[in-house]
Amino acid sequence: MAKLLITLDPACPERLPQALSQATGSEIVALEREGRTLYAACHRAGLTTALIGTVHLLDHPLPSGENAALTLEGEDRNPAAARASRTFTRHLTPAGLHVDGTWRARCEEWQARVKAAQSGERLLGEYPDAQGYVGYNAEGKRAFELDARRYLKAVQRHLGWKGTVHWNPGGVAVSGEVTAHLAPDGADTGVFIEVSACGLWTPRQASPSGVGIMWRVEPLAGQDRWAHEYRNRWASWVLPAAQLAQDMRTALTPEHVDAQVA
Repeated sequence: MAKLLITLDPACPERLPQALSQATGSEIVALEREGRTLYAACHRAGLTTALIGTVHLLDHPLPSGENAALTLEGEDRNPAAARASRTFTRHLTPAGLHVDGTWRARCEEWQARVKAAQSGERLLGEYPDAQGYVGYNAEGKRAFELDARRYLKAVQRHLGWKGTVHWNPGGVAVSGEVTAHLAPDGADTGVFIEVSACGLWTPRQASPSGVGIMWRVEPLAGQDRWAHEYRNRWASWVLPAAQLAQDMRTALTPEHVDAQVA
């Protein structure tokens, strides 16, 4: 594991690859950053491999200008961070005798999850610098909002019901939540759905970044909202949007309300 001091300066982005090139003795052909994680594609001796770095901001810049420390690991050590994009990994020399493919395979799994999340059919559930919850993290909060919005809009598409998807940002210490009120035309009941990433306790396991899904059947015609059929229910964060929509459709059928388990 290598450690070095670097200067992060949005006005001079070229300084970072220059520092990495000098420290590693290689050409930096691609650079990608996600929160505090840095991915660098380093070309040396005919091979292009990945270095994975963790950025640690210093409390105060040094007199020489460095404002962050960077720890670097090679992909051969299979570091925990494996969220490099397809745009990044296509720069790498194909795995073989000289390069172990374990870390890249994990990146491919991540890339497949990103693709599914971009369609809204599944939640991504992991965001920059967000372990267990999203809080005091503007980048992670924005990523969560987009992810949850796409997912609830996909649920609405599958249902074909009217309603709105709403974002409540909350304060800086929390993830905020994305909610939806949906109902069939002319129905006296609908559904309420809430997706949050506060890492709070739920009967179902939350995602690595604390995402959980709560929903309930919602009375629209003055029914007793405390009745059993209007209780809160929780769904797994990995549940596809189509399956959640089907569970909700079934829950609105009276003979299935009591038997339905999210």
